[in-house]
Amino acid sequence: MVTRKHLAEGRVYPPLADIREVSTNIAIHLAEFAYRNRLAFHFPEPADKGKFIRSHQYNIDYETNVPTLYNWPGHNVVYY
Repeated sequence: MVTRKHLAEGRVYPPLADIREVSTNIAIHLAEFAYRNRLAFHFPEPADKGKFIRSHQYNIDYETNVPTLYNWPGHNVVYY
Protein backbone atom coordinates (compact mmCIF):
# COMPACT_ATOMS: atom_id res chain seq x y z
CA MET A 1 0.00 0.00 0.00
CA VAL A 2 3.04 2.25 0.08
CA THR A 3 3.69 3.46 -3.45
CA ARG A 4 7.05 4.27 -5.01
CA LYS A 5 6.07 7.94 -4.75
CA HIS A 6 5.58 7.54 -0.99
CA LEU A 7 8.94 5.79 -0.68
CA ALA A 8 10.58 8.62 -2.65
CA GLU A 9 9.08 11.04 -0.12
CA GLY A 10 10.72 9.02 2.66
CA ARG A 11 7.52 7.37 3.90
CA VAL A 12 7.46 3.83 5.22
CA TYR A 13 3.70 3.97 5.91
CA PRO A 14 0.83 5.25 3.77
CA PRO A 15 -0.36 8.82 4.44
CA LEU A 16 -2.57 9.12 7.51
CA ALA A 17 -5.51 10.18 5.34
CA ASP A 18 -5.36 6.76 3.64
CA ILE A 19 -4.95 4.58 6.76
CA ARG A 20 -8.65 3.67 7.12
CA GLU A 21 -8.93 2.50 3.50
CA VAL A 22 -5.61 0.66 3.70
CA SER A 23 -6.73 -1.10 6.89
CA THR A 24 -10.04 -2.05 5.26
CA ASN A 25 -8.25 -3.52 2.23
CA ILE A 26 -5.95 -5.54 4.48
CA ALA A 27 -8.97 -6.85 6.42
CA ILE A 28 -10.73 -7.83 3.18
CA HIS A 29 -7.69 -9.78 1.99
CA LEU A 30 -7.38 -11.48 5.38
CA ALA A 31 -11.06 -12.46 5.29
CA GLU A 32 -10.69 -13.89 1.79
CA PHE A 33 -7.65 -15.88 2.94
CA ALA A 34 -9.50 -17.14 6.03
CA TYR A 35 -12.53 -18.35 4.05
CA ARG A 36 -10.38 -19.85 1.29
CA ASN A 37 -8.35 -21.84 3.85
CA ARG A 38 -11.28 -22.77 6.11
CA LEU A 39 -9.99 -20.66 8.98
CA ALA A 40 -13.01 -18.34 9.27
CA PHE A 41 -15.47 -18.52 12.15
CA HIS A 42 -18.30 -16.37 10.78
CA PHE A 43 -20.83 -18.31 8.70
CA PRO A 44 -22.36 -18.00 6.24
CA GLU A 45 -19.58 -16.34 4.30
CA PRO A 46 -20.50 -12.72 3.51
CA ALA A 47 -21.10 -12.20 -0.21
CA ASP A 48 -19.61 -8.70 -0.02
CA LYS A 49 -16.73 -8.89 2.43
CA GLY A 50 -15.88 -5.21 1.99
CA LYS A 51 -19.39 -4.14 2.98
CA PHE A 52 -19.40 -6.61 5.87
CA ILE A 53 -16.06 -5.37 7.22
CA ARG A 54 -16.98 -1.70 6.83
CA SER A 55 -20.21 -2.34 8.78
CA HIS A 56 -18.10 -3.55 11.73
CA GLN A 57 -15.48 -0.81 11.68
CA TYR A 58 -15.49 1.95 14.25
CA ASN A 59 -17.43 4.96 12.98
CA ILE A 60 -16.01 8.36 13.88
CA ASP A 61 -19.18 10.21 12.83
CA TYR A 62 -21.17 10.90 15.98
CA GLU A 63 -24.83 11.79 16.14
CA THR A 64 -25.36 15.22 17.62
CA ASN A 65 -26.83 15.53 21.11
CA VAL A 66 -27.89 19.12 20.48
CA PRO A 67 -31.60 19.37 19.79
CA THR A 68 -32.71 20.85 16.50
CA LEU A 69 -33.63 24.51 16.95
CA TYR A 70 -36.05 26.38 14.75
CA ASN A 71 -36.52 30.11 14.30
CA TRP A 72 -39.99 31.14 15.35
CA PRO A 73 -41.30 34.49 14.14
CA GLY A 74 -40.88 37.12 16.84
CA HIS A 75 -38.53 35.01 18.98
CA ASN A 76 -34.75 35.09 19.20
CA VAL A 77 -33.07 31.69 19.19
CA VAL A 78 -29.74 31.42 20.96
CA TYR A 79 -27.32 28.94 19.34
CA TYR A 80 -24.59 27.44 21.48
